[in-house]
Amino acid sequence: MAILRRIALTSYLDTVPFVYGIKHAPECRAELLLSSPARSVELIEQGAADIALVPTAAADRLRGVRILSEYCLSSSERLATARMECDVPLQQIEQIIYDAEWFITSEILGRLCTHLWRIAPKLIDRSELPAEWQPAPTDAEIICGTEAFTSARRRRYEFDLGEEWRRSTHSPLVLGVWIARADVTPEESDAFERALTFGIEHTWEALTKSELATPESYTQLTERIDYLFDQEKDKALRKLWREGVKVAPRANPG
Repeated sequence: MAILRRIALTSYLDTVPFVYGIKHAPECRAELLLSSPARSVELIEQGAADIALVPTAAADRLRGVRILSEYCLSSSERLATARMECDVPLQQIEQIIYDAEWFITSEILGRLCTHLWRIAPKLIDRSELPAEWQPAPTDAEIICGTEAFTSARRRRYEFDLGEEWRRSTHSPLVLGVWIARADVTPEESDAFERALTFGIEHTWEALTKSELATPESYTQLTERIDYLFDQEKDKALRKLWREGVKVAPRANPG
């Protein structure tokens, strides 16, 4: 039995096949560290995880790691688990509220703002807002994860970030990539690859055992989410690293 050591991963709808594969692949065992994307980055940096699924922007700045897998977390068209909502037209948006802990990073939003939407709002991390905060008419919000998939639109305008990214770059949106510390062996890498393959090949079974499943979940995971890290995704990833325009978040939302 191959022991894959410590794997950091965010558990939400789009990662259900990954979680299932790591837990249930035959002849494979791992310590699964379920955490936010940002925390997964920290675990790799601290040496507390050996393999992690991290936001694409973070993978560029991490040292002593390598992109590990033939798999990733991406979408070529409609994403459905990440959208922006607002009550005013794009040109009237003054702030975008987002979750800095998630896969939709300020680099991704910054590129959309600069190159597609042609706006320059402040990017505000939701964790910095007071508990009693309510959106102003000129505030936009990023809704991510399972919540975005299961909840109805609450505001006047809605923008699917997968579709918007395709419009802007003509490339798939690569949300997360698998990275490994330098001491992960080829044997461990192969075992990890087999575990992910097992999970993706058993997506239906994974959903039947998941509390995150909905009637549309199978369509989401087999038609909208693209797990293969191919040449097109690699090219899109490196383009983001080169051109990752960032709209600086305001330190104090006030």
